[in-house]
Amino acid sequence: MKQVLTLFSLVLLSVSLTAQTDINVFNATGGGYSVTRLTDYQCLGINPANLGWTWSDNSMNLGLFETGLSIHTGALTRKQVMKDMFDESIHLDMDQRRDAASAFTGEGLWAQGGMTWLGFSYQDDKLGGFAFSARDRGFWNTVFNSEAARFVFLGFYDPYFDSLVVNGEDTVGYATDPEFASKVYAGTNMQFIWYREYNLAYGRKMLEYNDWKLFAGLGLKYLVGYGSFQYLQNEAGLTAYSALAPVFEVDYDTPTPSKIDGTGLKKTGSGFGADLGVSVHYGEDWKFSLALNDIGSIKWDGNVYEGQEVKVWKIETPGIDNYNIFSQGELISTDNAPDDPGQWKGLENKTVALPMHLRTGISYKLHEKVEAGADLYLPLTEDVPGAYEGPLFGLGAVYEPAKWVQLSLGLVSGKETGTNIPIGISFFPARDEDGSWQLGIALRDVSTYLKESEPTVSFAFGFLRFSFGQKKH
Repeated sequence: MKQVLTLFSLVLLSVSLTAQTDINVFNATGGGYSVTRLTDYQCLGINPANLGWTWSDNSMNLGLFETGLSIHTGALTRKQVMKDMFDESIHLDMDQRRDAASAFTGEGLWAQGGMTWLGFSYQDDKLGGFAFSARDRGFWNTVFNSEAARFVFLGFYDPYFDSLVVNGEDTVGYATDPEFASKVYAGTNMQFIWYREYNLAYGRKMLEYNDWKLFAGLGLKYLVGYGSFQYLQNEAGLTAYSALAPVFEVDYDTPTPSKIDGTGLKKTGSGFGADLGVSVHYGEDWKFSLALNDIGSIKWDGNVYEGQEVKVWKIETPGIDNYNIFSQGELISTDNAPDDPGQWKGLENKTVALPMHLRTGISYKLHEKVEAGADLYLPLTEDVPGAYEGPLFGLGAVYEPAKWVQLSLGLVSGKETGTNIPIGISFFPARDEDGSWQLGIALRDVSTYLKESEPTVSFAFGFLRFSFGQKKH
C-alpha cells in the first residue's frame, strides 16, 4: 500500500489553468487594498455590499478571462523559481540534492492561482446591484520537516533506509527499524484544493442619513470540486485525506466506494458557500467595509481516501535530481510493512469546511485622482485547504493621472507570503460617458526582481473588461 506524501504536480496543473488573496482581480492586485475599492462583479468573494454603488456612471460591467498566479517560497532563490524549477535538463549532484533538502526543511512553498472565466453585473440606485461570476480557484501550501524533504531529493539514498535491495534495474530502500509516520513526518503540513465557483450576489443601499450611507450585500455560491489533498502531522495527530480527479493519475492501490471510473477532469465534490458584507460611506471620500466570506463547506464524494497511521518501511524512488518538483506525481512514495493496515482507507464521502475569513478595510479619497486605503484579512478556519495560517495586512494607493491610465502601488504582509510590494497599471483604450474598455497587468511583489531571496513570483492580468449602459438614478 503506497503512501503518497506529496503531489507538487497538482500545483502546476491547477494554477496554470486558473494577492493579496484576490490574485486574479488584476486592477486590485497591484494596489494593496480591495475591500472598499472593488465593486461590480469584481467584489464577489470580497464584499458583496459594494454592489450597492458603482465606480463609474455605467450600469453594466462585463469581464472575461481575468487571470492571476502567485508563488512564494523561502527555499529557493528568484532565479531558481523563475528558471531552474521548471528546467528538467538541470542535474544536481548528491551534495546539491542534500543542500536542496536542507533548504526546503521548514520552509514553505505557497502558491495560489485563479481565473475568472466570466463576470457580469448590473447596478442602479433603486434596485441595487446584481452580479454573477464563474471562476476557478487553486491553492497550495506546504511545509516539509527534515525527513520529508530528504525523501523528496534523496529517496532511498537517505540514511533512514539503511538496507538496499537491487533487483535487475530496480532498487528498493528498506528501513530495518521503521518508525510510525507520525514521528517520521512530524511537523509536515501539505494542503491543496482546486474548485470552480459559481457566485451570484446582490447588494444595495439600505440607509442614508445626512452624509452617511449604509450598504449591505449577500453572495451565494455553488462549488464544483476537482481535487483536494491534505496531509497534516502536528501535536493534535494526523489529518490526511485525498479526493483527486482521474486527471491527476494518483493510484493508492486500494478500493474505495467513491471510485470514479475513466480519465480526465471529473468532479470529485460539490458544496455551497455564502458571503456577507456591509459598507459605510461618509461623504464622497471615506469608505469603511466589513465582510465575512466563505461560509460553508464542500462534500467530497469522488475518489475519497482517508490517511491512516502506519510505519514507513520502504521506498522505491532515488529522489529527484533537479528543482522541477512539479513534474513528479509521487515524489515521496513509501510503502508500509506487509503486516500493517493500509495507509489509505477508501471513504464514500468527506465534508470539509471552506476557509472562512473576515475582511475589513478603510479608504480615503485624498484628491480627485488619488485614493489610499488599507485592508486586514483574518482567517477564521484553521487546518483546512485554502486557509491562511495568520492575518494578512495590506495598504496602498491608486492614482489616475489621466482618464486613460490608472497606477497602483501597495504593501502587503502575511505569514505565508512575507512582505511584498505590489504594483499595477491599467489602461483604458476607450473611456467616455457611454462606456469603457479596461486592460492591465499587476505584480504581487516588484521587490522580488531586486533581490534573490524570499521571492514572490506572480502576475495578474486582464484585457477584456468592459463597462457600458447608463446607470439609472
